[in-house]
Amino acid sequence: MPLFEEIASNLLLPLRIRNFRLFFLGQSISLVGTWIHTTAQRWLLYELTDSAFYLGLLGAISSLPVLLFSLPAGYLADHLPKKNLLLLSQTVASLQAGILAALVYLNLVQVWHVLALAFVLGTTVALEFPVRHSFIYELVGKEPLVTALSLHSTAFNLARFLGPALAGFLMARFGLGSCFLANALSYLPVILALLAIQLPNAQKAPVKKPLEGLREGLKFAWKTLPIRATLSLIAVTSVFLLPYAVLLPVLTRERFGGAAEEFSFMMAANGLGALCGALFMAGFGREIRRDRFIVFNLLLLSVWLAATVITRHLYAASFCLLLAGFHMVCMFTSANAHLQLNATDELRGRVLSIFSLCFLGLFPLGSLLAGTLAEKFGTENVLLLGSSVSFLAGAFVYFKGFSRKF
Repeated sequence: MPLFEEIASNLLLPLRIRNFRLFFLGQSISLVGTWIHTTAQRWLLYELTDSAFYLGLLGAISSLPVLLFSLPAGYLADHLPKKNLLLLSQTVASLQAGILAALVYLNLVQVWHVLALAFVLGTTVALEFPVRHSFIYELVGKEPLVTALSLHSTAFNLARFLGPALAGFLMARFGLGSCFLANALSYLPVILALLAIQLPNAQKAPVKKPLEGLREGLKFAWKTLPIRATLSLIAVTSVFLLPYAVLLPVLTRERFGGAAEEFSFMMAANGLGALCGALFMAGFGREIRRDRFIVFNLLLLSVWLAATVITRHLYAASFCLLLAGFHMVCMFTSANAHLQLNATDELRGRVLSIFSLCFLGLFPLGSLLAGTLAEKFGTENVLLLGSSVSFLAGAFVYFKGFSRKF
């Protein structure tokens, strides 16, 4: 019982803070809408093109803004009010979802509409990612940070579980347009929550020229070994493993003979595993040594994604995706906390922007490469290759990369 009481106390610690509680509730609703949108967007493009290449292109275009704009976003996060930046990003994201809903309802949607609006949404993500995670630090402080990040990850991954399931229901009953409309409306709670949050005027770091500020952040990340090592592992994962998500519609149809509902089921299984990982981190994350734990989860993530491709049964593949989701979230939540706790207050936004660059910004390169290779060599071969490369990289770091403290 004392163990469960301690876990409950850890979970409640950040929720006792009014500002975090408001933000957490509003963001939780918004994230469900985002995953409804993401699931429907991939299926819409696949219906329009019947092409693995275009799915890879969608992943690339969605994440290209992160590659282009995440470092400037980190600079803005360290020099401008984060609350205002978040309000801007949420408003733009809501508008793009509303436009896509209208195009689908009016039967006007074309491939270039989907790709262009995906770029707009990716731009809001590029701005929001370093701002949102450093904003959480601003809301709760250092002591409850790991638990607050884990709770945020729990909301994100509960949305990964609920979003695809709701998308499958909405697509089957009300059509694709209802998914994008639901997402547009889901941004309203987080916008209202941000308006209700009151923060003291934080003292910002002295304003530096943008290039000088960016150079300072990059130099700090390179010279700080725990940050450099963590970012390297995130980059490998983003390029070689994460493209599995954009190729999942192809795998669902070609290997398992599935359609929209089976695709949503597999996405939901992946999201359920991620939710379990987030809950695990929320309860135990403060007690875990985060260095080797990051690598350990990368190894297991590689194994379960390879098993997803090897199996010939839909339910077995879904179970493998569930386990992959668990280890993926454990890895990224640990990495996020590891970076924030090793960064200075003045540079936290810029360190997180580099995390965003490695996590989401390199994803377009991996997605485009995976989609192109899948057209030539088959989706299954490409996913197995990515899992193998990531496993070997993780094994090398695990056995050889700890001569100095990670």
